[in-house]
Amino acid sequence: MTIRNLIHRFLADEDATATVEFVIVFPVLLMVFISAFETAMILTRQVMLERAVDSTVRYLRLTSGISVTHDQIRQNICDNALLLPNCVETLLLDVRVVNRNTYQLPDSDTLCVDLGGTVTPANSFHPGAQNDLMLLRACALVERILPTSGYGLKLTQDDQGFMHMMVSTIFVNEPD
Repeated sequence: MTIRNLIHRFLADEDATATVEFVIVFPVLLMVFISAFETAMILTRQVMLERAVDSTVRYLRLTSGISVTHDQIRQNICDNALLLPNCVETLLLDVRVVNRNTYQLPDSDTLCVDLGGTVTPANSFHPGAQNDLMLLRACALVERILPTSGYGLKLTQDDQGFMHMMVSTIFVNEPD
């Protein structure tokens, strides 16, 4: 048998063609599935954080005569945000009074904490007085589930590879 016959027989053989198709298509389908899963988890975490902040602010608005601290508000948010790992350690709150004359709000890009414990910038916690217009901002650091997936590569990250999920809301301190 000559080499030419062997090559011709090899090229004419159709055994294992489904395996070749599978090897080509499977990695693409797997990447689409992983990207969809990661996107769903990121969006679910964002929605859970927003719901927890809304629930906490609703409690603050409707309960008269309470005095709360920064840590109590953070704990309440973390208790309601079920899918945020290490929530108490990675959640930063900024509560401040909004000036009713200017309605000037702080820069939305500057609220977050790094794992070293320093805050960028130095945020404040001011519970406000009756009828004060209050701004509550929360920022959570979240790790991507699969950092090598397509969607995860496109997200903004800090130097340590964390995404910053931010939520803000405005409410009025009701009078007693």
